[in-house]
Amino acid sequence: MGLPETLEAMLGGPGRLRFIVQPLLAVALGIRDGRLDAAAGRPAYVFAVLFVTERRREALASGLKTLARPLFVAVLIDMVVQFLIFRSVRVWHAVLVGTALIALPYVAARGLANRISQRRQGRRGG
Repeated sequence: MGLPETLEAMLGGPGRLRFIVQPLLAVALGIRDGRLDAAAGRPAYVFAVLFVTERRREALASGLKTLARPLFVAVLIDMVVQFLIFRSVRVWHAVLVGTALIALPYVAARGLANRISQRRQGRRGG
């Protein structure tokens, strides 16, 4: 059974609420960190990781520190759900699903929150 079939079975099985709760948690964490980035005058998260060499290590460390526990929980929950549905566990699928549910929404929300906060600060300050 491939990843698409696994996801289809998991969307209808036990634990499907996590497809809503985990991304919402990641978005909330991303908004918090994006606003903190803007207040500190730091560039958007993905931009800092990809293009600002002197900030790359700091940005990655910040993201990993925030996401370590939620990402671990997301992967663990996915493994438990896989076992309940399929009576087997594919760790690679759990890592992919956990990353998609946590890291992607976090990165998007952090960057957007940073940009929105910077624009609002610019209007107030200028």
